[in-house]
Amino acid sequence: MSEGRVLAESEKPTPTVGTTKKGLATRDRIITGAREALERDGMDSLTTRKIAASADVRLATLHYYFDSKESILLAVLEDVIGDMCVSYEAAALAKDPDACIAELLRLIWSYIKKTRERQIAQFELTIYALRTKNAQWLAELQYNAYIDFYSRFVPTVPGVSEEEKKRVSKSLARFILIGIDGLILQAFALDDEEISDQSVEALILASQTYFRHLCDSVQR
Repeated sequence: MSEGRVLAESEKPTPTVGTTKKGLATRDRIITGAREALERDGMDSLTTRKIAASADVRLATLHYYFDSKESILLAVLEDVIGDMCVSYEAAALAKDPDACIAELLRLIWSYIKKTRERQIAQFELTIYALRTKNAQWLAELQYNAYIDFYSRFVPTVPGVSEEEKKRVSKSLARFILIGIDGLILQAFALDDEEISDQSVEALILASQTYFRHLCDSVQR
């Protein structure tokens, strides 16, 4: 066998941690275990030992794939965004701006109602990041990820530069996120579906009005 056709054992590339088929499956199991533990027990009781138990892996295995709790939480956040993508991208939103905003907010609220424990866990993740020394970057990354995600679905402004379109989309996405965060806390605290539905409709009207304001500001 010629030297050019094979690599010596010492020269063969070593797979990156977690990139083999088995490794990816184990990593996914740890992430799922962490998300389920967070949703079930909350942040205060979330330890690497409990995550390992929830994922049914040894603690040493968990530390092989993740070097800190924050790195696990980052992976959980990415997993949550991925799940949102699957749910939202299946919907074909209207082209008309007002209809698009209305459909998007109702879609968001429908998803939230189906994932109550996950929504609470996401708030706990934010508070943990803000309270923990050197972990505020995680809260910033979390909210930027939400804003980037929503900005993919909001209507765009016609006849302006790509830079202006992006600015308007992010501004509207931030506005929607502000309203959704408040709605989640109010809805879960009051447990009144009629009030929640009315509040969603009010947020739709406010978002439509704000979008028109944004359009006017860039089209003058």
